[in-house]
Amino acid sequence: MKILMASSEIAPFASTGGLGEVMRSLPRALRRHGVDVIRIMPMHRCVWEGGHNLADTGLRLKVPVGYRVHTAEIWRHDGDILTLFVRRDEYFDRREIYALPDREYTDNFERFVFFQKAVAALLDTPEHAVEVVHGHDWTCGLIPFYLRHGIYGLGRPKREGTVFTVHNLQYQGIYPGSEFGLTNLPFSCFSIEGVEFFGQINCMKAGLVSSDISTTVSPSYANEIRTPEHGLGLDGVIRSLGDRFVGILNGVDTEIWNPAEDSNIARTFTAEDPAGKRMCRSALLQEMRLPENPDVPVVGMVSRMVDEKGFDILGEVVGQLVELPVMLVLLGKGAAIHQQAAAQWAAKWPERVAVRIGYDEGLAHRIQAGSDLFLMPSKSEPCGLSQLYALRYGTIPVVHQVGGLRDTIQNLSDDGSAGNGFSFDEYCGPALLSALRRAVTMWRKSSLWEKIVRRVMREDHGWEEPARRYIETYERAVMRRAEYATHN
Repeated sequence: MKILMASSEIAPFASTGGLGEVMRSLPRALRRHGVDVIRIMPMHRCVWEGGHNLADTGLRLKVPVGYRVHTAEIWRHDGDILTLFVRRDEYFDRREIYALPDREYTDNFERFVFFQKAVAALLDTPEHAVEVVHGHDWTCGLIPFYLRHGIYGLGRPKREGTVFTVHNLQYQGIYPGSEFGLTNLPFSCFSIEGVEFFGQINCMKAGLVSSDISTTVSPSYANEIRTPEHGLGLDGVIRSLGDRFVGILNGVDTEIWNPAEDSNIARTFTAEDPAGKRMCRSALLQEMRLPENPDVPVVGMVSRMVDEKGFDILGEVVGQLVELPVMLVLLGKGAAIHQQAAAQWAAKWPERVAVRIGYDEGLAHRIQAGSDLFLMPSKSEPCGLSQLYALRYGTIPVVHQVGGLRDTIQNLSDDGSAGNGFSFDEYCGPALLSALRRAVTMWRKSSLWEKIVRRVMREDHGWEEPARRYIETYERAVMRRAEYATHN
């Protein structure tokens, strides 16, 4: 089976979080199961400047955007997975992928319409034919329409099965209906059965209604977004899909996140010999300029600094948190209000809180390896990967029980024989503080804690089972496409 995966980001070329990581790891797992995978993404400035060995294929595609026709250059990277890039500098040669710190790029809809049409145009070249096209998030939501109607809106024999994955329903790609002309799609597509959403264009909805099968990144999140409370206006659409919408839990790339071979950390370690974790703890405290204190647990957090990730409730109780006591090590960037608040915490409690604004992949590994506990108080978490990384490194998660965190983290029993973390149900500061208090109490039982660490490190959260689920999904998509062709 030959698959084309389309995404606005793929690690290590360009990534803002979980989507980029999935696009790096899932294709590798699929290839181990015999699937031929090609990836495609825009050539953002960070790709061009990233020191990757890129080659111009010489292929040029004519792509209409409204009344204008642009040329898309196709470049490639011949790594373990063939990755193609759509180059058009006026759209993608920018400092950030989606937005500047204070605003979204005003032409985002036009930029990603161009990208999606370039993907469809590429598939019209015989050497790039595939059986399934797998698009990810709103920036790829229109691809199934272009595979059906063509990039000029004049029709096209739809040969490929289509799969669409929702990584985060918060970001739906909603734009004014007045921009529909940029799509070149028939006006019939601007309807309640198509891309229209209360008079606007909704790219996430487009992907959901037009794909043969749609997925999201955990079973619990799939159930949550079927409800009005969490569906953000699309719950009715998602419910209408029935069994065409499924939740498949993300996995961990065990080659990248492997404490036994991690070159980013001070000392490697394993579940059988976890002694190196103590050295990693000491090295982390030294790097973050916190005091070495064996009686105070280290709580790590690597996250975007936004309300969605729990920074509002963390701010409510951070003063009580440091008095438990714990030491908090925080890496991330995001909303200015949370970045400023975190800097103030570090200034107020310099022996309890250390903050690094930005993202540093090596430091993220060192925080996972050197912390005793890992904090994820997210208000919403479609899947989450950091809690799975934490388990790999024997760092016990403390999480809000929502989405993928509900599927992956179960409360530890009093004797430590069952469960793998600490969770709280009510989304509020006191509940977060209570879960951390329980965690600190158990951490102080050193012999019990060591048994817990060894046990959770042996858990399997790799990509093998999710890859099998995706292959089944691709097969369903091909079957649905064949049935459609037979009856039309």
